[in-house]
Amino acid sequence: MITLDDVTLTYPDGDGRVTALDHVTVTGRPGTVTGITGPSGSGKSSLLAVAATLVRPDSGRVSIDGTEAAGLSLADAAHLRRTRIGIMFQQANLLPSLNALEQIQVMNELGEPGSRRRRAEVRERGRELLAAVGLDGFAARRPHQLSGGQRQRVNLARALVNRPAVLLVDEPTSALDSAAGAAVVELILRLTAEQGTATLLVTHDLAQLPRLDEVVELVDGRVTAAAAV
Repeated sequence: MITLDDVTLTYPDGDGRVTALDHVTVTGRPGTVTGITGPSGSGKSSLLAVAATLVRPDSGRVSIDGTEAAGLSLADAAHLRRTRIGIMFQQANLLPSLNALEQIQVMNELGEPGSRRRRAEVRERGRELLAAVGLDGFAARRPHQLSGGQRQRVNLARALVNRPAVLLVDEPTSALDSAAGAAVVELILRLTAEQGTATLLVTHDLAQLPRLDEVVELVDGRVTAAAAV
């Protein structure tokens, strides 16, 4: 579960500060997808950055899988990201020299103690996830051998490899056609339910909103609507 409770975030702007998030409260529950939508500049990216512990808010609480994250040290926040948070980026950002399975396995090589002992387990987990996203048999393919939709599927599998409690998804359909985008959202919904993650999904794709469990709209850094769909 993830909760942002009364979160405010400001950035320096000349002699003053600009407010990116203004007393925002959002909750993502296990096994559900909460959509975050709103116009450009509304605070969606800032919300994801706070949820990912990449930015510390000025005020408010951030609770991730029972851990109060807003006040963590840099080292403790990095540990929380590696172990409890999965991030599916807007662009897949796959490494050109690695095949699909290796893209997933590399997440085990980020400095956590015991990573060597887990290599066989992570390799098997990677194969299971490739099958789960419809890429069984694609393990040896490199990014240039995959379509845009297939690269996003690898991106999703990579985000889930460490069994995160929270999945943060940034505009997963922005570079895809409508059919491929719908298929990726369907995968996110299905794997969220199967894996039990609390998923926050930032999107401009209004056609996908009715499929989500809840939608939160941001305008000028404030929540203007939050309703089950």
